[in-house]
Order: sequence, then structure tokens, then C-alpha cells
Amino acid sequence: MKSKRRLLLIALFAVVLGGLAWLLMPEPDPLFHGKPESVWIKSIVYNGDENQTRQWREFGPEGVRVLARAVDKADHPIQRLYRKVYRRFAAMLPGFLVRLLPDPRPVLRSGPPTSVILLLSRLGKNAQLAAPAVARALRSEDRGVRQSAISFFTWGEDENALLNHMEQKEKRRLLPDFIRAVETKIDDWGLRNNAALALKYYPEEAKIVTPVLIKALQDSSPWVRQCAAESLNRIAPELVTKAGVVPIVIRVLKDPDDQIAWRAAQLLGEMRQEPALAVPALIESLENTNALVAATAAQALLRFKEQAQMIIPALEKAAERKDTAGGWARSALQQLESHASANQGAPK
Repeated sequence: MKSKRRLLLIALFAVVLGGLAWLLMPEPDPLFHGKPESVWIKSIVYNGDENQTRQWREFGPEGVRVLARAVDKADHPIQRLYRKVYRRFAAMLPGFLVRLLPDPRPVLRSGPPTSVILLLSRLGKNAQLAAPAVARALRSEDRGVRQSAISFFTWGEDENALLNHMEQKEKRRLLPDFIRAVETKIDDWGLRNNAALALKYYPEEAKIVTPVLIKALQDSSPWVRQCAAESLNRIAPELVTKAGVVPIVIRVLKDPDDQIAWRAAQLLGEMRQEPALAVPALIESLENTNALVAATAAQALLRFKEQAQMIIPALEKAAERKDTAGGWARSALQQLESHASANQGAPK
């Protein structure tokens, strides 16, 4: 009886081993335009120039399919699952059995698939065929891959982003991955930033997304706080004041990093909320040594025409600047004075 049980276990293990070998065996490497696909993929340069993008755009749908296969081959979900199971159970099995198991492939932390995903992002709408493969990469063990995969769906960060044009069913499947990325505890603000940005494309899921974004407003990174504020303003603008968004964005506006500070100035203008707080902060930013921040503040102040009496003197001072911010301040000043004059002459 014991002998039969042992034989059964050995046979079962052999079947499992054979199945694993089949699942993990190297995938075929077909030719594409006269060269193996792997050669094409190795030649892709991360953040490559327009020539690289143009070449793959000219390849059309077949080229996109090659790139999609490369994303899957680099970190296929089956490989991912096997690594997880192997790490969990290898220590429990006898050594001779472990040696019979296929070695789990290592996690790729550079090159494919991040280079490939970035290239796909640059292909725009032509890359929609690769969306399923990139969606699977959202669960990669490597945070850089996950961050790149999120960017693929939000590329352009405007109305043309792929997330804005996907079928609702497919789009909804991605939401848990974005929420998981926003709430991750790992020290990677870039991943949380990209995920917070992605959530602005889910106004139809406001009840689920809003609490996540409100929590992200307290993130340790000003970039994540800014993205959370932008997304919340898009999907639930009626909650901006209640969530305390304006004071949070004002703190970002005062950040020494001008690349995030100018976005805060722009958002204050777009929200047009709590002028008693926003207008003084924007006026102060007119004196920022960075021309981009000061110029954006001047444009944002135009959205607060009701506070023209307070804003005009500040713009007059800023108009004396010799950089581009001075030019924007003069333009804003002319528009605001014109508005004020029109209102003064209007019949009561």
C-alpha cells in the first residue's frame, strides 16, 4: 500500500514537474523583418529619440504585437506566480526535489519591459493592441515596471490618454491596481504619484476613488499631494473645500522645487476656491525667483477678477520684472484693468 502511494506521489510530482517545465520553457523567438524579435527588443533604447519611435510606428500593428509579446516575455504572470510559489515552498521540500524543480527566472529590473512600455506609450493610439499585456505588467514585482505601466495608460495626461478612451469594463479592471499603487507603503513616491494621477480618469467611480485621493492628500511627497489634489478637483470638485485642498496646494506652491510649484499655482487658478487664502498666496508667488512659477501665478490670478483691487497693485509691481514673468504680468494686468473698467462703466 505504501509502495503504491509512493509511486502515485512520484507520478504526480513528475506530472507537475513536466507541467512546470512546459510552462517555463523558453518561448519561441520568431523572425520580424528578417531578425529575431529578441534582437529587436534588445536594440530598444530607454527614452529613445524620435527616429526609434517613428520606426516602430511605421511597423504598424505587427510591431505593436512584437512589443506586447516582449512585455509578457519579460515578466509573464505565470513566471511571477511560479517565483512566488517557489519561494514559499522550496524550503519545505527535500533538497533532491528542489534540485529537480526549474529555477525561477529572476525579476528584470532594467531594460525590457520598462523600455518597451515607454516606447509603446509614445506610439499613442496605435499601441492600444498592447493594453492587455501592459495591464498584466501593473502587477509586476518590480516597482519601476509598475510605474511605467501606469504611465502607459495616462500618457499625455490629458483627454487623449488611453484611460479616457477604454471600454468601461476593461477600465474598471485596472482600478484596483491603481488604488493599490496609491496606497503602497514602499518608499517610492513616483509610483504613488503616477497612480494618483490615473485616478482622475475615474469620475464614474467617484465613490470609490474619492476616499483614496483624500487620504493621498496627506502623502509625504508634495508630488503625490499635488496629483491627488488635481485628481480630486476633476472627479469631485464639490469636495475641494471640505477636504482642505486649497491650504495643501498652497504649501506645495511654496515648495522650492519649481517643477511642482508652478503646477500648484495653476491648480489654484483652476479651482477658484477660497480666494481669501488663494489670492494672497498667488500674489506672494509673483515674487518667486523662478519665472515659470511667477508667470503661472500671474495667469492664475486672472481667475479671481472679483479681487481685482487687491491683485492689480501686485501685478503692476510684477510687470516691472525683466524676465518672461514680467511679460505675463503685464498681459494679466491689462486684462484685469479692462475687466475692472468695464464693470465700473456698467449700469447699476
